[in-house]
Amino acid sequence: MCITSSRAFFSQPVFDLAFRPLFLLASLFGIIALLYWGGVWNGWVNSSNALPATLWHGHEMMFGFVGAVLVGFLLTAVQTWTGLRSIHGKQCALLVGCWLVGRIALWPAVSLPSWLVILLDCSFFIYAGLFLAKLIYQKKQKRNYFAVVVLLLLIFTNIHFHLSTQAQQFETASSSLYSAVFLITLMMAVIGGRIIPMFTANATQIPARPRLLWLDRAALFSIWLIVAVFFLQLQTWIPAGVLAVMLVISACLTAIRCACWRFFTTLSHPLLWSLHLSYWCIPLGFSLLAYHYAGGNVSMNDALHALTVGGMGGLILSMMSRVSLGHTGRPIIASSKIKVAFICVLIAGLVRTMMFTVFSASLLSLWLSILLWVLAYSIFLYQYTPILFAERKG
Repeated sequence: MCITSSRAFFSQPVFDLAFRPLFLLASLFGIIALLYWGGVWNGWVNSSNALPATLWHGHEMMFGFVGAVLVGFLLTAVQTWTGLRSIHGKQCALLVGCWLVGRIALWPAVSLPSWLVILLDCSFFIYAGLFLAKLIYQKKQKRNYFAVVVLLLLIFTNIHFHLSTQAQQFETASSSLYSAVFLITLMMAVIGGRIIPMFTANATQIPARPRLLWLDRAALFSIWLIVAVFFLQLQTWIPAGVLAVMLVISACLTAIRCACWRFFTTLSHPLLWSLHLSYWCIPLGFSLLAYHYAGGNVSMNDALHALTVGGMGGLILSMMSRVSLGHTGRPIIASSKIKVAFICVLIAGLVRTMMFTVFSASLLSLWLSILLWVLAYSIFLYQYTPILFAERKG
């Protein structure tokens, strides 16, 4: 009886592919973590964690929220890339368990040995990376090895973050979070560059412009350079002016690349214009970072939030919506509610980035951006929870 019940549980549709449970959990966690962070910022919540609240916030949004969505997407996409069955059933439940124990280990007021925290938090990425590498290696798909490399670098970055915080080297820990932001930005640049022109051409029936291979390579190489600088923590050794030039070059190359993708043909397709506008946050974020290193009155954190809230938050919401429809056999059409969610998360990015800098309205803009984010991802949960728990159609 128990074995039968166990099999029935793990055969539920929600464990059919990694995107189903991880998209749901990431969205819920993103809402809870941001409301908690707002409470800490406002003084309503007294964090009892030895880890400074700002570092906890940065770590959990990057490795908890973004990490869950990234792994869910990759372990779903790899099935399409290779034609091999991806993680499902008990293995999928185990993956979810790894993610959950990582979040519990890092939650304020939970006190565990430092080595155990690192092990629990990294287990999710290690397990996902091994499974992803196995499928890609079986099909010898060299062009997709980059995904395994990025996951490996994220694991090293995460370990370095934990070791730095345990040694009370909080500035070094912040640099590790910057490295994670740029690694995820690289993933957005690579994957977005593959799918956005293709999705646009398919939906609008307007042939995509021929790829400029030199432009794609130059844009991605410029981002790889930025990743390398921050991963190796060379930014303190490189003159600020040189960093500003590197970031301007990357912003310009990425912007030219975006401009080739026929954005204005997508205005009647919310699942497309949301992708385009989120991708444009990459050159925007790099431009603001360049301005910061050139001595402008934009803080590092404000500039990075253009990449994280507007870029990652927007791209994640759009991709989760699209993947959830396509991989459950539903028509890939945005509802009126999810259109509102797309607008909310993009405005949240602008508010968090621009109002902090231009109006110095830190508390107001923080809460406005949080509430817009919460509204956007609450709409996603309301709209997609029944879909992600249901059987695939067709």
